[in-house]
Order: sequence, then C-alpha cells, then structure tokens
Amino acid sequence: MVTGSSLEFLAVDRLAPLWSAAHRRLEETGGRVAGFAVHLRTLTDDERAAIDRLLGVRSRGKTVRVDLEKLDALMQERVGRGLAAVVTSIVGPLRDRPGERAAVSEAEEALWSGLLGHAALRRHPGLEAWLLGLRRGGSWRRIDSPESTLADALAVLDRLPQTARRGRSNLAVRVLGDAHALDDNTAVGRLVLSALASLEGTPMPLRAADRRRLWADQGVISDETSSTVLTLGLRPAVVGPLTEAAALWASTGVPLPIPLAAVQTEGWRVPEGTAVWVCENPSVLAAAAGAGATVVCVEGRPSVAANLLLASLAEGGAHLRYHGDFGAGGISIANAIIGAIGAKPWRFRSGDHALALERARASETSLRPLRGVIPEAIWDPDLAPAVRASGVEVEEELVIDLLLADLVASA
Repeated sequence: MVTGSSLEFLAVDRLAPLWSAAHRRLEETGGRVAGFAVHLRTLTDDERAAIDRLLGVRSRGKTVRVDLEKLDALMQERVGRGLAAVVTSIVGPLRDRPGERAAVSEAEEALWSGLLGHAALRRHPGLEAWLLGLRRGGSWRRIDSPESTLADALAVLDRLPQTARRGRSNLAVRVLGDAHALDDNTAVGRLVLSALASLEGTPMPLRAADRRRLWADQGVISDETSSTVLTLGLRPAVVGPLTEAAALWASTGVPLPIPLAAVQTEGWRVPEGTAVWVCENPSVLAAAAGAGATVVCVEGRPSVAANLLLASLAEGGAHLRYHGDFGAGGISIANAIIGAIGAKPWRFRSGDHALALERARASETSLRPLRGVIPEAIWDPDLAPAVRASGVEVEEELVIDLLLADLVASA
C-alpha cells in the first residue's frame, strides 16, 4: 500500500520482513523509536542481502538487529519521511497500543470504582472483599457485558435479605425485569450465589439443595415444590385437611416430609408449651422413631419450609430446642434458629462440646478436620473458641445416645 512513487523501491518483497517487524514494534511503543530495535530471524539470503544494502552494513549471525532510531534517521535522509510514515505507507495504519491499553485500564478503573461505591456494599460490608477477589482473579473478564452484569448482581444483593419471603422469579422481575434473570444458569444468578457464599465464608455451592438454602437464608424461595421439612411425631392443631393428615400420621412413628406449600396453606400450631426438638441430621430423627417426641430435622441448612414451620410453631407457643454438629455449619444454623426464631440450645454449649469431644477421643473415633469459618455462637461466647481450638468437627451422630435419652424423657 505505497502512496508515493518515492517509496516504491522500499516496498519490495525482500524488505517486507523489516517493515512488518518495524510496524509491529512501533505499535508496541506508541510510535517511539529511541531505545528500541527489531530482531529479524529466519531471513532468506536475498532478504538479508537487501536489508544489508539498505542499511549499509554487513550483518553476521542468525539474527539481524535493526536499531529503530537509526532506521528512522536513514528514512529521513533517503526519502524525507520518518519511519512511522514509511511503514504506514507500506504496511498499513499504526495502532497506538499503549494508548489503547491506557484507555482500557482507565475504563476498568472507572468500572471498579463505580462497583466498589455501590449501595449494596453498605448493606453487606463483606461484599467489598468478594468484589476485590473477583477483580484480582480476572474471571470477570470472561463475563459477557461485565459492567451491566456485575451492576445487576449488586442491584439484587442490595435488595437482600427480603423481609417478606418472595419467589426468586418474582425478585428477578422486580429488580431486573426478567423472571429468569436469576436462574442458576445465568451469569447474574451465579454471581449473586457466589457473593452470598462468600459472605458466609463457604465455597460456591454445587448441589441444587445448597443453592436453594443459600437463597432461602435471604428470604428468597427458589422452588416451592422441592422445599420440604422432615418431621416426626408432629401433631398440629387441626385447621384443615393437611394438618389433619399430619396429626394422624404422627401416630405411626414414621417421619413425614412436609412441603412448603402445605406449610403456607394452613396454620401449623401445637399446644402451647409443647417441646419441639430440632436436629440438624436425619440420623437423629431416625433413631428417635420410637421415642414418642416431637422432632423436626432441618437436614443441614434449613429450607424455606423448615424456617416457616419452625417460626409458626414458635409463634404458637411451642418450646424449640436445637442441636447440630459442632462445626461451622451447625453453629451457623443454630444462630439462625436460636437468634431469629427464638429456640434454645439443646446440649449445644461449650460444656457439651467438651463432653462430646472427650467421648469421641475416648472411643478413638476419627474426627473430621474443621471446614469453613467458625462463626461466634450468639448463645454461648465460649463455644466457637472451643470448637476452633479443637480443630475437629464433632458431628451430631457421636452424641446420639444422649439426645435420644432427652427425647425419651420428654415424651
């Protein structure tokens, strides 16, 4: 692409490697020549001879080094144009790559400055660490339209937790105008889940049940048909066909999973003062099948159905007692059930932990190392430090005989 006849003798195939290399180098340097050079390798004999003649040198070795400042001066002398003008005429327009990088860097800085100033970070202070980690990791660059997608995720987080329980699709419509914008397979949905997991100090959940519970902790219902709560011996006051069926079922000694829709349809109450024993793991409920007590199992992090049922029972005057694993999950669940719903700890204080740990070690039981961040226990300031100091998780099953004795005695 020669624009003037004075350059035709330069635009020959034998000099093409020189002009191509100079073009690339000038793009990298933003057009500067002082202190920069190109290194030409794998030249043919004809190409090397042509370049030597142009430069007035006799090169040696496999690589020919060409100083750009000297080449620029030579072009000024030979054709009255600088090197940048010559390569633009022969090869094509030069891009200002340093300028482009500076513009991208400036745009990214503006993007992150805006995100880090979002109102959601005032609502959830821990979000700043999540955002900074996302920025450092670079994964955000793979997101389509990262600026709008991240802004959408923060807009959703700014509306969490929901004070009145709301379906996920309903929340998505209200905040983003699209009922499916928070589905698990969307970028915004994954970002919100990642942020919520980070706020809890847990890894990104892989199981669908764990994702539903993460949403449920924020008052968001993911799927009303799949959310259930496992009960045993629950005899609610009969106010309709669902509570009547549950009351009849209680006499069988068989656990009954109650779906969320059933909890929402009728009021679930038991006689005031009824002891309701709440456990984390189904194994406790299975062992209690013949105890005659009223037991609710949350099966890990409570589902929406579990939270609603427990809240309804507590409001009706039931006395809730909770026990879980001595670990990050168990204490986190207890903080919600004891703090928000008003349950009491059930063999779940620092002294109970010491006893359980002693029993496990005496029986030479292999204990799993602690996972996740151990939160402070709102009912016992000594429990979390004791669990951290032990370095192991004491699971509920290891004290199941003590729990069962309480259930039998209460019945």
